[in-house]
Amino acid sequence: MMKISRRGILGVAATATLYAQEQKMQQGQRKLKIAFVGTGHRAWAHIQVLKAIPDFEITALADPTPEFRDRAVALAGSGVRTYDNHDALFAKEKDLDAVAVVPPTFLHADPAIAALSRGLHVLCEKPMALSIQEANRMIAASQKAGKILQIGLQMRYDPIHEKLMEVVKAGEIGKLQYIAGNLFRGDWNPRAWKYTDPKTGAQTNWRFLTRTAGSSLMEDGIHELDILNWSVASPITRIYASGGNNVFKDRETIDHAGLVIDYENGIKLAFEFSIFSPNSGPDTLRMMLIGQHGNLQSEIGKLTVRKNGAAAQDVTPSRTVPEAIGAQQVGADQDIGTYRQYLAFANSIRTGAKPLCDGDTAKQVLKISLLAEKSLREHRIVTWNDLPA
Repeated sequence: MMKISRRGILGVAATATLYAQEQKMQQGQRKLKIAFVGTGHRAWAHIQVLKAIPDFEITALADPTPEFRDRAVALAGSGVRTYDNHDALFAKEKDLDAVAVVPPTFLHADPAIAALSRGLHVLCEKPMALSIQEANRMIAASQKAGKILQIGLQMRYDPIHEKLMEVVKAGEIGKLQYIAGNLFRGDWNPRAWKYTDPKTGAQTNWRFLTRTAGSSLMEDGIHELDILNWSVASPITRIYASGGNNVFKDRETIDHAGLVIDYENGIKLAFEFSIFSPNSGPDTLRMMLIGQHGNLQSEIGKLTVRKNGAAAQDVTPSRTVPEAIGAQQVGADQDIGTYRQYLAFANSIRTGAKPLCDGDTAKQVLKISLLAEKSLREHRIVTWNDLPA
């Protein structure tokens, strides 16, 4: 086993079942046949991670971009069938169990709904959709089919965030009073898929456009907001955000933001975000949860409890993944969260267990991100009811 680095700060959900699956697939169980819709950089990491999980067999891939698809085939291995689009894949592949939906955000809803309507389980990358309406359609399709819809908010599956939630729920720092967090990172991957911007006709990184990405906070800050919001366990009343484009002015999606979330129980959540700070060191990602009797601080790979009047206590859990995951580096996302979310996905398929991050859970943080974008664009405080349920 090896220590995971960099994006090893992602996900929660360490159940006994998951730990058992980390060792081996139960004797006598058949492999679950899974296909990929979307084979870009993130999908390559998914494929590499799945090599370490005996539950799954990758049988088919769909993507209209030949160079991305070819790279995915090289990682997945011989015998994998390829298609230009998800309709062609579903028309031919009749013995699938599940589909991983990993294209750009604006292409999430349609293949996810198509897969669910064909009786397939779905793991869809975050954010689950561009809008609440699309998210509701996906949830309805899952409910109608009676199939699993799990969303890839993989920070929930990292033991460090499982421990964070354990400390909060146990009351070790007392009742929560205030929460703060940040994500200070570099710009988006310049090698990402290019979309023809209908306004300009130019080939444009899909994360630069609101019609394809939704917002910057939906693309990455959503992970951190999900964990922080999860810890509060109270309805949201209002959100205020400010932000814009101070550095990267040639795009639609913002390059920085600051927001405050008000909760019904009186807790405030403050979050800062920037994509023009690539060398922020330990300040890259921090979470601070302040309670009546102390505070809980999460940094990259480290979790510390500081009770009032007491010495700091390191409560960082063990976070290891199989060596096979890092045997071939294909990107920054070969992390413990992605690994353990697939263990959880296999368990849900086999047992019918409700996913830790199902459609309803993911819709909550999607709505937070959409409301933050609405607030900063309209320069006003927004309420939870400013978008549909």
